[in-house]
Amino acid sequence: MGKTKNGLERLMNSFKVYDEIDEKVYHDAHLLLNIYSDVLWGIKNSYTNIVCECKEIYGNSSVAVLDVMTEFGSDLKAKLLHEQLEDAEASKVIIDIINSALLRLKTYPKKGEAYHKILNATYFSDKKYEEQDLLDMLELSRSTYFRQRKKAISLFGVILWGYVLPEFISNMRLD
Repeated sequence: MGKTKNGLERLMNSFKVYDEIDEKVYHDAHLLLNIYSDVLWGIKNSYTNIVCECKEIYGNSSVAVLDVMTEFGSDLKAKLLHEQLEDAEASKVIIDIINSALLRLKTYPKKGEAYHKILNATYFSDKKYEEQDLLDMLELSRSTYFRQRKKAISLFGVILWGYVLPEFISNMRLD
């Protein structure tokens, strides 16, 4: 853990997150966080639709039937549903990577838990809070919230693109 902690601190220093926020990292991470809940909803909705179509067409709600139908038959609908399922699975991997970065943010030694709480309540919660409710829940003033949120988003971006994603890519190459 010490090596990862020192490496993360070096990476943070290279991005100057506490002195000067890297605007590209912040901007990209902010965009990603803003669409997270819509993408998650889309994945859930897509998967639900695939399961319903499997049940309606093949009489079985198990998506495993798609593997059988595409492998042994020339059923065009099964192939299409199978492709949709693969797309949903790829999107789920991306969601898992984002969630992993959020969990790693929580363990960051300088305000990691506070930053995690801010991002979790702002972007990852099923409930969308009104601004004042969010401020009350986090027990922060408005200016402190926005200042810490910006730092949290930047740190999240550094963790995502500097650690979690490279680790994922490295692991994929090993498989």
